[in-house]
Amino acid sequence: MVLLLFAYAGWENALIPTGEMREPRRTIPIGLGAGLLVCAAIYALLQFITVATIGAMMTDRPLAETASVLLGRGGAVFVAVAAMLSTYGWISGAILSGPRLAYSLSAQGDFPAILARLHPRFHTPAIAILFCALTGWVLAFSGTFLWLVALSSSGVMVLYAGTCASLIRLRKLRPNVAALRIPFGPMLSILGIAICLALMTGLRRRELLLMCVTALIATANWLWARRHHLALETEIRAATAPLSPP
Repeated sequence: MVLLLFAYAGWENALIPTGEMREPRRTIPIGLGAGLLVCAAIYALLQFITVATIGAMMTDRPLAETASVLLGRGGAVFVAVAAMLSTYGWISGAILSGPRLAYSLSAQGDFPAILARLHPRFHTPAIAILFCALTGWVLAFSGTFLWLVALSSSGVMVLYAGTCASLIRLRKLRPNVAALRIPFGPMLSILGIAICLALMTGLRRRELLLMCVTALIATANWLWARRHHLALETEIRAATAPLSPP
């Protein structure tokens, strides 16, 4: 289930450019729902064809071996090339969306200000792009692919659980805000948190340790950002306060 979560994760990245969409309250739910259903159908069909072709034996290249049986040697090469192109497309999307998310958080004061600097010529978040690329490079050399998949899934669990908890809090703070409201939202959020916690029990000690270290860094960043925002609010109040009469 931990590895399966990696295959379905990433759809939330489509929410990053929502400020540029028309009628996001109608477009986003339809797009996310349709995307998840299409992915689930494709995964199910791939699993069915693979098991029906080569059986349930353990293999490191199930799709390539399935294609070699159905299409011959050329089919295996075609699937291998397609997997490489798909991986390249995923990395390109991550490099496009990840730095923009870091840039937006930095621009709002939730990340260090250096990540909000733009390139003087291309007007892109160059430092944020370099930071995300360097982080990905370090992680890529730190372990095997399966370890990175488990690590990525553990981060997604924290993200999803935090989002579910935020929904419960935001519905109390902003009960009348104009937003998409799914029935039984708090109950579904509690269910989502419970699923994430249950999946965390499948992580190994090394993955849990690194996830805890990342959570501590994120907590320290949150405390810093909260203090920074409070200091800015104090300065704004002091600057806009009316002068007392002499």
